[in-house]
Amino acid sequence: MATRRDKPDYFSRRARHEQFVSRAVYKLADIDKRFRLLHPGQRVLDLGCAPGSWLQYLGSRVGNTGLVVGLDRQPVKVPVKPPVYFWQTDIATLDPHRLKTLTPAFDVVVSDLAPATSGIKDVDHQRSLELARLSWQYARVLLDEGGHYLVKVFEGPDFPGFVAEIRPHFQQVQIVKPEGSRSDSREIYLLARRRLKPPNDV
Repeated sequence: MATRRDKPDYFSRRARHEQFVSRAVYKLADIDKRFRLLHPGQRVLDLGCAPGSWLQYLGSRVGNTGLVVGLDRQPVKVPVKPPVYFWQTDIATLDPHRLKTLTPAFDVVVSDLAPATSGIKDVDHQRSLELARLSWQYARVLLDEGGHYLVKVFEGPDFPGFVAEIRPHFQQVQIVKPEGSRSDSREIYLLARRRLKPPNDV
């Protein structure tokens, strides 16, 4: 039986019309528009990039002078060519330092990683936090001073603790519910801007 989420909504129809592979692109586009995260020439790391709509958008924003690297276990459904690159890999087992063969650091790290949901809110919340902390491991190693970090998390009781972990590393940290996120979804985005000078041990 079809659910409300199976039925095309405004953003799904818009994505098809504008040739994006997923409606998720409008979440990133809204945050970018509101906070001016992306600019030509930037180096961007996209964690959990499949099926590829964020890669499509990021590539259009950084242009030929930029760099976009997407990582995911699943293949993407979009053509990939420079300045966009895709590694099909398990983010949980890949050493983030390997990405330094492509660039010493990134200006922006974004993560739309999400767990396979169980329907049990507390379980899904914890799984989501595990992925968020995994994305922070990448950002901690690879994000340049002054750079921005955007990560999706499912709301829950331990979310404030994650925010507290991130806050000391950035000039500004805030919670965003972007346009395009379904009203009944528990997903929110933590946006951390202008990274402070990273420690020497990364």
